[in-house]
Amino acid sequence: MISMIDRKKSISLIFRGFNLAAQDVEALIGMTASRLGNVGDLVRPNVKTRLTRSYIGFTLDFQSSCELCDMLPALFNHLGGVDHLCGVRDKVLPEHFQIEFDLPTRTSEDVQDGYLPTDVIADVLKLRATLGFSFF
Repeated sequence: MISMIDRKKSISLIFRGFNLAAQDVEALIGMTASRLGNVGDLVRPNVKTRLTRSYIGFTLDFQSSCELCDMLPALFNHLGGVDHLCGVRDKVLPEHFQIEFDLPTRTSEDVQDGYLPTDVIADVLKLRATLGFSFF
């Protein structure tokens, strides 16, 4: 488990619930995943519970001074662009496609506010992804 001290400001793109092997999705993206699991894998070592859905996540960490409006475009760029990601999504057909912000609002000395420009919101709509925010 990651402690509050170890967590960083980050953003992730996560596919959940698909029929391909997670490693195949990783190959389609062309990047190494930060986390992945296949249906039937153990949830954690030494635990008997198995995953009921496959998942894969790609995470990009940022300095605490990075603004919210810059995080999503940086992730899209890092993963090959919106059109590339739409093509991958259409091949993978995930049950859930999510973008997750992890923001240090309680542990940061900086004020954490921001906005998402309309062109970035349009990209999220094009991807048909949900946005999630985790504040720590």
